[in-house]
Amino acid sequence: MKKIHSLSRIALPRITLCAAILGMGLNAHAADETIRQLAKERGRFIGTILNSEWFNDDIEPEFEEIHKTQFNVVVAENEMKFDATEPNEDEFNFEKGDKMVKYALANNIRVRGHALAWHSQVPNWVNNYKGQKEKLLAVLKNHITKVVTHYKGKVAEWDVVNEAINDDYNADWRSTNSVWYEGIGAEFLDSAFVWTHEADPDAELCYNDYSIEWGLREGSKASFVVEQVKRWKANNIPITCVGTQTHIEIAHETTPQNVRALAKALAELNVTLNITELDIGFPKGSAGNLSAADYAKQGHIYRQFMDVFLEEPNMGEFVMWGLTDAHSWLDEQQGKTEGLLYDKQYKPKPAYDSVMASLKAHPASEVKTPYSETILNPPKDCDAGGCGDSTIAIMPSAVAKKGMSVQIAGRTLFITGIATEKSANAASNAAKVDVFDMQGRPIYSTQSANGAADLSTIAEGLYVVRVHDGSTSIVKKISIK
Repeated sequence: MKKIHSLSRIALPRITLCAAILGMGLNAHAADETIRQLAKERGRFIGTILNSEWFNDDIEPEFEEIHKTQFNVVVAENEMKFDATEPNEDEFNFEKGDKMVKYALANNIRVRGHALAWHSQVPNWVNNYKGQKEKLLAVLKNHITKVVTHYKGKVAEWDVVNEAINDDYNADWRSTNSVWYEGIGAEFLDSAFVWTHEADPDAELCYNDYSIEWGLREGSKASFVVEQVKRWKANNIPITCVGTQTHIEIAHETTPQNVRALAKALAELNVTLNITELDIGFPKGSAGNLSAADYAKQGHIYRQFMDVFLEEPNMGEFVMWGLTDAHSWLDEQQGKTEGLLYDKQYKPKPAYDSVMASLKAHPASEVKTPYSETILNPPKDCDAGGCGDSTIAIMPSAVAKKGMSVQIAGRTLFITGIATEKSANAASNAAKVDVFDMQGRPIYSTQSANGAADLSTIAEGLYVVRVHDGSTSIVKKISIK
């Protein structure tokens, strides 16, 4: 599905963030009660895109404020696809992707990468190599390796292959209008997963597609996905998740249970199912004629999806393809309208209430998560604005008690100020040193000796280091070279 859109600017009445959350009297939510908060408590990630207007600084201020307040996972609408990141052969443009990653790090938001190998939104220069298998393999490997390496430790999950199944319901791959399949064959899918894993062994790797929410009947896309996952797992292809896009209409009331069945089938294969691009639209001609009952019905379907999401232990992400109806691809490209949680004036709709109601109805103690504690709660008290800079300043609150500071030089971490409150006999100047990758996974622990810790066994890259000295801990991003 091509998701490029350019909505004409809509003159919207401005409302405050408080009013947006409270719903201007139509929705009663406490100021500190957000989707993000309840999702975090339940070990899940709920989010939406950053759309192209945001990337181009052409968006209302309400958008970003609501986005970072309400959600804890994000994906770029178009800005990390092949044509955006490699517009010319071996010339990469990471400017907009970097903008999103910086925003996500600053706001402790998980990042999805979308998408590495897809038949659509491929730059024209790739088509110069149609039919040249070895060249196309080299092109795809180079693209995946450089993009994933650039975002290693920052992007938690990649849509490695996107929409590769045909629409003929004959249980096979898309063999036409795909430069990758036509030039390489089905092996491009396996290779894409292997290359992505090589570039970032810690990233979660998804196959993502539409219409796999229609059920597991014979000949369906969903059944084909399950069989392919079985093959990938049997052949040690590093797939960890499947994404169901789930662009549906208001009439599709039974679809949530199809998603539940797919989740259960994938759970048997130890694979996560994520809802990656949800919108529940009304027929486009109904705009302006929708009743309270219509919006309540939309909310009811959102509630069903959220219930399934929270009840199936191998579901981790719930991502909607847009935040507000003011900026949605539905009107231009899908013949649908008003499919999101917020209306065109940034007021939360009954769909928002339904999502919140489902979260509250599923106590955190009863919701299982597919994620480890270090993924759910990575180190977060360091300044995301200087990501990648080994001289980044430590948060002042982290060092105020004892004046502790750390600096990296080569492969040695130097720590000062840790003996301030120790006895004269504590000559070793010791502190506990923990090193995490950029997703918060612990990779190394040691004790400092005489104010220094040897990090020579750690591979090059960006990390977060935490130094703990008695009751004081400080955290800092470091770059090991």
